[in-house]
Amino acid sequence: MKVGIKKIHENEWLVHIGFASMHLDRFSLELLAITLAHVRALEHGEAHSILDSYVQLAMRIKELDDKGLQQLTRAVENRDLLDLMVLAQDDALNDCILKNVGGMVAKQLKSDMQKAEAVDETTGKEAVTRVVKTLFELETQGQIEFYNAATQYI
Repeated sequence: MKVGIKKIHENEWLVHIGFASMHLDRFSLELLAITLAHVRALEHGEAHSILDSYVQLAMRIKELDDKGLQQLTRAVENRDLLDLMVLAQDDALNDCILKNVGGMVAKQLKSDMQKAEAVDETTGKEAVTRVVKTLFELETQGQIEFYNAATQYI
């Protein structure tokens, strides 16, 4: 089966799968990429964690500036941030989040991180999905922007 992807507008992609075609937003396109990676791994007898793929997608948070990160943390539930931090086990991500949530919330999240137990896959996937979906919605609305080494302005 052939799969083709073409960017139509800023947040609109045309995806061809076999004889079917559909328009997707960027978030849905990322979910399609995760699904295709999962299917490809299964075809080759390899293991693939969808949850790990969601967490890797959420790691884009580290590409936000402080203003964008503050907007994101205000838009998502603290419990979802905590679940993401527990699942990611990434000190840089944790530092980014903690320095941009405000003093009292940062103290609470640090305390909860120390007491936190492992997050089950279903709960983790739902929490990370909410964070990532909000991330893409804010980007689509132009409220946040990702910055990395490839970012250039004219």
